[in-house]
Amino acid sequence: MESKAEQYYPTYTFKPENRDVVLLEFEEAQRIANGQTKLYGQVANILLAIVTIIIPFFFNQIKDSNHIFSLISDNALIFSVIIFLFGALMLRYFVDLQKQITINARKVVTLRTMLGLDYGHLHLTLPNWRVEGATNPFAIKYFNGWLRFQSMPFWVLTIGINTIWLLTTYSKSYTITFDESFKLSLPWYLGNILITAVYLFIFRRNLNDTHETSLLNFWRFIVKALHSVKLSKFRLVDNFEYTVYRAKLNVFEMARLNVNYENMKNILVDIEDQSFFTNKKGFSINSLLRALLSHVKPIRKRMKLIPSGGSTITMQLARTLFIPTQKYLFRRKFFEILLSQWLTRKFTKQEIINLYIVSVRYEIGVLGLANAIKYFFKDLENKILSNEECFVLVERLSNNTSTYRKERINYLMSRTSAKLNKDVIVSIYKRLIKEGKIKIEQL
Repeated sequence: MESKAEQYYPTYTFKPENRDVVLLEFEEAQRIANGQTKLYGQVANILLAIVTIIIPFFFNQIKDSNHIFSLISDNALIFSVIIFLFGALMLRYFVDLQKQITINARKVVTLRTMLGLDYGHLHLTLPNWRVEGATNPFAIKYFNGWLRFQSMPFWVLTIGINTIWLLTTYSKSYTITFDESFKLSLPWYLGNILITAVYLFIFRRNLNDTHETSLLNFWRFIVKALHSVKLSKFRLVDNFEYTVYRAKLNVFEMARLNVNYENMKNILVDIEDQSFFTNKKGFSINSLLRALLSHVKPIRKRMKLIPSGGSTITMQLARTLFIPTQKYLFRRKFFEILLSQWLTRKFTKQEIINLYIVSVRYEIGVLGLANAIKYFFKDLENKILSNEECFVLVERLSNNTSTYRKERINYLMSRTSAKLNKDVIVSIYKRLIKEGKIKIEQL
């Protein structure tokens, strides 16, 4: 395979003698994607035409007041429910078709890259967010935006069915009788609200990617909207799925290189987040309060605390992967909490801690476990990290000043139950200081 294919798709491979088979599969996937896209457009146009014809029909019936419209008007609720259900089924069909188109388009991009075809990084003629010019399959999304062509069926059905409901139920209300003393009158426009809400749910929720949720999309929309109107400079990464994918590749890479970092997990939990495995929310109110107190000097000295941010391991992972700025402390913490809840729902504890270890910053300019091992210990392949090496790595990832302080080391050693040889740890730090990789803190 080409080096780029190995970088993006290390788990996918084919033998040179099977290249013709892969090429045939690529051509078939491209043909299916193109065919489905054409079908989507044709059905969407037919749907638009049908709605365009039906709505004037209702207007004419109102004007003429003939028997057919009277029948519809007398049974408006039943008729509207049937039309509503038909619209929901049609919308679900469009959602499934859009997902099939996206899956086949991603397959085309993946196979094209594996075959060594690349349009380059300067997309002057082909857009990199469409299958024609994409080099990253995650650039092709299930949901492309509310004002894109793929969202037309949602708008056509929502506006059309809402209009039909309006024409058949306007100025009416429906009464639900619980008993003779209590009756509930429901105004006609509640139907419009319900239709819009249900269609919105069907369309957007079912176009979520693997790790997306409706609540996550809502908060991302708020951040993007505030940023676009220049009310806030705070932002999140654009493509969550691709970010998660790259982090998972880092975990895979550690397994491929046969790096054993199991000892690191318990030390990490002891020092950074002792409630990690029992915390089901992803964040800790107690940790946040303790962090707040640790920044008040008299309280910090009295309680023997060290300054900290109060972030759990899950919150730190959210910040590392999805928040590309260290500014805007309170907004950042707020979204760390929100994203940590999402991570807790979508990933197991083992997945979270693995993603964290292979992604977090260990030193200025040293991101991820692979780079940290090479930076501090040189050898990477078949590396079995000792308890002492694991401790140094955990101490480094929680050290924002890139310095060495004896009191801090002793305090952190006291927080873990792992068996540590202090002399070995001191010798590691002495070597790193001698090599200029860390410096002694000046008090």
